[in-house]
Amino acid sequence: MPSMKRRRERGAVAVEFALVVPFLLLIVVGIVEFSRIYNVQITLNQAAREASRSMAIADDTTTAQNQAITAAPGLSPALSASNVAITPASGSCTNGAEANATVTYTLTTLTGFFGQSVTLTGKGAMRCGG
Repeated sequence: MPSMKRRRERGAVAVEFALVVPFLLLIVVGIVEFSRIYNVQITLNQAAREASRSMAIADDTTTAQNQAITAAPGLSPALSASNVAITPASGSCTNGAEANATVTYTLTTLTGFFGQSVTLTGKGAMRCGG
């Protein structure tokens, strides 16, 4: 009799495993996708911070956009100047004013778990003239 009981338990374990595995895989996929999105969000915030810092110091929109692009080297496709919005315009970042940078990026997801793509925005602000 003990051998029959063990066979039944083995079958029950297989059924339980088959029922639990989809949920575990769903959790793992969600963690991977969320981690990637969060990593890109942090990168965009850093790029926006670098752009606003550069604008506050150099008072040049093109230089600030280039700083944002170089601050986010790991993005694929890479950032372009059209992804980076800087205010105020060149020549008008006076002492005490605020230089703002907004970096927008559309990330294609790996699994489609959160949709086919996610639009992320990073923002940075610095006082002009230090």
